[in-house]
Amino acid sequence: MDRIALMLTEAGYRPVPTPLNIAGLIFDLPLAFVGGDTSPDLIVVADTAFEPEQRILQKVEGVARALDVVKSKRPLTAVLAGPRPTSPVLDAMSRVCRVLPVGSAPGGDTEAGIRNWLAVLMPLHLPDPSGGIADPLSEIRKHLDGLEPEVAKLVERAESGVEAVQSRLYEVVAEPVSNMELDPEP
Repeated sequence: MDRIALMLTEAGYRPVPTPLNIAGLIFDLPLAFVGGDTSPDLIVVADTAFEPEQRILQKVEGVARALDVVKSKRPLTAVLAGPRPTSPVLDAMSRVCRVLPVGSAPGGDTEAGIRNWLAVLMPLHLPDPSGGIADPLSEIRKHLDGLEPEVAKLVERAESGVEAVQSRLYEVVAEPVSNMELDPEP
């Protein structure tokens, strides 16, 4: 539970005081978080090792109903730490929210395993677009051996722009047609 809380906090989710109070209804859940602009989720965390799965299901369904009553736009996500609940409970829970069972597979309770289970809640880290990207034309030129000479020339013309390639392609296609003799008799 502590590692889940730390990862969610590091990802920008704010902890919400528990027990959770929605529209005057109190929901006793171990942890709850809300996201910001990029991920507005309300995340509730429960531990299936310390609470019966049916009771957790009742709480999650109650939170979902309370969010509906107050016309909340926040999607609900339930993170379930501990043993994986039975399929009927997971199915019932998935009807009202996104369900992320954490630690229910070998290695799932490691740092990397938890991060993998929570991946849909984590921000994406994209590579720097200006660093380390190869020049596509240079890469293509490395593989020109064995190509038809006319195709290789099209690649060479690519440096001059789209119009240069289109012009040469038109010439390649039109050349055989223009050299054909028209037979006036059928």
